[in-house]
Amino acid sequence: MSEVGTGTSLVTRLQRSIADLSMRRGVRIAIVSIYAVVILALAFVAYREASYIDRFAEEVPEILKGANLVAKDAAAIELAEKGTVTFEGRTVGDAALAKQMATLYGVAGNLERYAEATSILIGTLRPEWLPVPFADDPWLVLATAALLLAIVFFAVFSGLAAALVGVTLVVAAVAIPVTLIGRPSLATSLSAVPIGLLTFALVVRLAQLLLDRASPVFAIASGVLREAMRLRIAVAFAAVAIVAIPLFPQWIDPTTPLRYQVQTFLSRSMDTMYVVCAFLTVFLGCATVAFEIRDRQAWLTLTKPVSRFSFLLGKWLGLVTLNACILIVATLAMFAFLVQIRARPAQDIFDALAVRDEVLVARVGSLPIYEPLPPEELKAAVDERMRADLNAQADLRTGTRTEIEIKKQFARDIAGEYLKQLRSVPPGGERVYRFPNLGAARDSEGNLSLRYKLYSGESDPHATYPVIFVFGEGDRQTWADRQIIAAQVNALPVPASTIADDGSLVVRIVNAQVNPNPQPGAPEFLPGQTSLAFDIDGLELLHRVGGFEANLLRAQCVNLLKLSFLGMLAVSLASFLSFPVACLVVFTIFAAGSIAPYLATSVDEYRIRTESQAWKAFEAVIKGIAGATEFSVRSFGEARANGALVEGRLVSTELVLRTFALIGVAWSAVVLLLSLAVFRRKEIAIYSGQGG
Repeated sequence: MSEVGTGTSLVTRLQRSIADLSMRRGVRIAIVSIYAVVILALAFVAYREASYIDRFAEEVPEILKGANLVAKDAAAIELAEKGTVTFEGRTVGDAALAKQMATLYGVAGNLERYAEATSILIGTLRPEWLPVPFADDPWLVLATAALLLAIVFFAVFSGLAAALVGVTLVVAAVAIPVTLIGRPSLATSLSAVPIGLLTFALVVRLAQLLLDRASPVFAIASGVLREAMRLRIAVAFAAVAIVAIPLFPQWIDPTTPLRYQVQTFLSRSMDTMYVVCAFLTVFLGCATVAFEIRDRQAWLTLTKPVSRFSFLLGKWLGLVTLNACILIVATLAMFAFLVQIRARPAQDIFDALAVRDEVLVARVGSLPIYEPLPPEELKAAVDERMRADLNAQADLRTGTRTEIEIKKQFARDIAGEYLKQLRSVPPGGERVYRFPNLGAARDSEGNLSLRYKLYSGESDPHATYPVIFVFGEGDRQTWADRQIIAAQVNALPVPASTIADDGSLVVRIVNAQVNPNPQPGAPEFLPGQTSLAFDIDGLELLHRVGGFEANLLRAQCVNLLKLSFLGMLAVSLASFLSFPVACLVVFTIFAAGSIAPYLATSVDEYRIRTESQAWKAFEAVIKGIAGATEFSVRSFGEARANGALVEGRLVSTELVLRTFALIGVAWSAVVLLLSLAVFRRKEIAIYSGQGG
């Protein structure tokens, strides 16, 4: 036991000695100087390489454009025979590219596809250690270097110099051997873990400085951060996201389509950081209030000029700040490794375009216009069914249903059948659908995307079904034939040039295929074997309205607002409930809010087929309870941003503002005021006569 105690004391003394040493001014200046020299040296090398690539991409196409193989131009001969280009005294390319480059020349000896040749050469030019964004924008290297210098300066002079040096040594000890065994990607992932933890500590330290204000609310919020860091609660939860996100790329199969790799990584990362923050909010929010009241620590706070309102508001602000710190660090890690995954090779040009135009974008969708059945035809169809339906006539005679009730039911059924018929294409037939209000998409000159989910026959997942899509009319018309797998979501790029002058786009779906073996006199197209059909939202046209970065920021704002309400719920309930009961209630509300959209569907579909009045009353009670529950948490369930971000859909500013108004302000204010009314009646300091 004495040996263990001695070892512990030695470790403690060593830690204190290192901490004291790192606080000396001379040591701090030395550390900053060393890191500054290293950062500037690396930035110089990276900037020089990135600038060369940038100049190469700008000037070489003009050189290759004028090169002619017939005229014996030196550049043309070198590229065709050696697969290389000499630029600024440096040879780019290799002999393995010679055969491929020779195919890019035309009959006249000109390099007709000089842009493609330049792209191939740049692919061999960029070294593995240089990230793609740096190669695309050399000024980003300088901006990153300035940011790193600021981080180093802040870390050293905020008391984290020892942690900075320790993390550097750990990264070197991990990255160097893993890189030497040929796993640079894994080395990057493992190195990101300690770097992420240090970044989290720096962000929390910065948040504490921002909360250092002469105000009870800010003081209590700062205390929540200090408590969470001292007890390692925040570090433990944050570590889950900080460790998982860099490792996700290692668990994603690189042979799958690149768009699925990117979407899988985004989905896992966003869900992980949100769930981590949600659990941290519930446990820490309930604990920091309930335990302080139970252990009488709240006496010391509430006997000072601190109101119970300020007490709860400060606890809530501390939770929101802590969640913001985790989201900032986790989002930066996710974005960094998203760049790494994005640089992986795509399966083909369509896969690369899908990532650019369908995933890492912000798109809005529009559905086709379905013209309803004209009122005269609907009325005639209802009257015809009334005459032909014997059950309806029997209900009229017995008084079970009135004529108006029967006609309303028939009208709904006939209108639904008509719309369903509009969404069905028979074998060899076609349907025309019009998408309006696409003028902005046409002016953007970017590709649109047709998202479709078709059903055919038994929708055998092992079979394929032919379909032809025709876009536009007249001289703007283009078409594409596909072999689809039924009941699966597919996407098809649509040129913006097919949109008409009035901003509408006509899409024809033909249930046929091109005849693979046309014979004289044989038809050009062969009809499909079964009908094609789709749901009301099974055909959607999406177009780009913004970029991924802004969309990600809005999505995280929505998540933070939902977490802020969860934090308010936790601290409010813990003010008058015990820790386990408060956690149970908060988790129940959180689960109900998360499944609100599915709960709404269940309420609409819930039916008890019976004539018993008792069972009908039971059904009404159940639907009333479930409906009230769904209504109360509907706003929380509708504020869903992660799925939209992964699908490349717009997370609108309207959604952020609505979430802020309903959840961030209205709901949180109601919860705070109700709990405050109970909390003010709670006697915190009642002397029991025991325990002093």
